[in-house]
Amino acid sequence: MNYDFQRRKREILRTIDEAEVVCIIFSNFGQSLIFDSRYTAEEPPRIAVSPPVGSGERWLRQLNQARPHLPRAKEMATLPWVGSVASMVHAGIWERIVTRMVIAGFSSAEASCKAALDEVLEWEYRATIAMVRGEGPFQTIWSRRGD
Repeated sequence: MNYDFQRRKREILRTIDEAEVVCIIFSNFGQSLIFDSRYTAEEPPRIAVSPPVGSGERWLRQLNQARPHLPRAKEMATLPWVGSVASMVHAGIWERIVTRMVIAGFSSAEASCKAALDEVLEWEYRATIAMVRGEGPFQTIWSRRGD
């Protein structure tokens, strides 16, 4: 790993530790992982997968509407991730999110994290298959004979 990646990784980890809301955008397959660290005694932090909705302000508006009983989130850290989901996990970024979820003390935290990770992996898998088949926005360079 080069120095720039290590520096950027440290910045990402610090952002995940400090930000109230983190959005990791997977441009390779058009989905985002949203981590909302806000919680109350009754409601745990939230992690979800969602298609991009546009601007950061729009994200925050939707997030605040979905969780109106929590203090309003005012800022969101947006982290574009151009690598694979596995590379995000390998870099320790996923572990840092899981740690923040678990620290809140809710028994459902690990299951919520696993469900979100499984979902982004499924989206990545579907996009890879579509790319190979030339479906959706993708086109193959070579087609089978007779097509």
